[in-house]
Amino acid sequence: INIGAQMKFVNLPLLFSVFIVSLVYIFYWRGEMIIESKNKGQESTQQVMDLFRQRDQHLVDDVLNMDLTNLTEVDAMYKFYKVTSLPLQGVCRVLKRIGGHWLDWPTLNAHAIDGDKFVCMDNLIEGKPCLIYSFGIANDWTFEDFMDFRGCEIHAHDPTVDDPPKRGNNINFRKVGLGVAKDTLENVYMKNDQDTTEIEMDTLENVLKRNGHSTTEIEILKVDIEEHELFGAGIKHWLATGALQNVNQIAIELHLKNQHDEPNFIWLLDVLQQLYKLNFRVISHEVNMVAGPIKHKLYNYMEVVFMKDNVWS
Repeated sequence: INIGAQMKFVNLPLLFSVFIVSLVYIFYWRGEMIIESKNKGQESTQQVMDLFRQRDQHLVDDVLNMDLTNLTEVDAMYKFYKVTSLPLQGVCRVLKRIGGHWLDWPTLNAHAIDGDKFVCMDNLIEGKPCLIYSFGIANDWTFEDFMDFRGCEIHAHDPTVDDPPKRGNNINFRKVGLGVAKDTLENVYMKNDQDTTEIEMDTLENVLKRNGHSTTEIEILKVDIEEHELFGAGIKHWLATGALQNVNQIAIELHLKNQHDEPNFIWLLDVLQQLYKLNFRVISHEVNMVAGPIKHKLYNYMEVVFMKDNVWS
C-alpha cells in the first residue's frame, strides 16, 4: 500500500506537467486556427473586392475619358444621371445608412425617409480618426448625433437655425453657411418669402482654415444646402481652391431641378470628371423619394456619395 501511494505521489507532478503542456498546445493551436481563419477571411474579402474592381474598371475609364466637346446639353443630362446612378462596387467594403427621419406630410409626393446619408465605414472600423464636417442641418440632427455616438469629432454648420455651439459629446455648431459673401434667408431657402435677414456665409476653404483643419484628414464632408452646392462657394469652388484635398468622402444631396429649365449639364460632367481625377468614385446613389421625379421624368433630387480611392491611382 505504501509503495502504491508513493507511486501515485511521484506521478502527480508528471501528470500535472503533461496537463499544462496539453493545455498550452490546445490554446496555441486554437489561436493559430483563429488567425488562419481570419487571414483566409481577409484574403477572401480582398479577392471579392478585386473581382468587383475588374468589373468597375470600364465605368471608371468611361468617366476619365469623357470628351465633353462632342456632347449636347441633353446628352450630358442623361449621361450625368446614368453615371451617378451606377455606384462602383469595388471601393467600399462596409456601407451603412445613417440618420434620417420619416416624413408623412400630406403635401408630399410620397411618404418616405429623408435626411439619411450613406457612408463607408471602412476607415472607422479600422479605428482611424473620424473628423466630420456637416453643412445643412435644419431641424434634423440624426446623422450628426449617430456619428457623435460613434465617437467622431463633428463640425456642423447652418445659417438658418439657432442652436447651441455645443451638442452631445463632440459636436460643434456654428451659424454659418457656404457662400462667398453675406446672403439673405430668401436666397438660402430659394423661396419668395422676402426675408432679407442677412446671414453669415463663408467658403469651405476658410472654414477649414479657421478650425486649423486645412491639412487634416476629413473622413466625411456632408452637404445638404438646397442647391447652393452648385454655385457660388459650392463644388466648383471646392475643386478650384483644393479644399477637397484631404477629404475622404463627400455625402451630398444634389438639387438639379433648375438645371433642367434649359438643360445645363456639361459643366456638371466636367465637375464629375475632375472629382474622378482626384480619385473620388461614386459609391452610393439614392433618389429623394419624398420629392419624387420632376423634370424629364428624372429624380432631380438625389443623394450621392463620392469616396476617394487611392488604390485606383
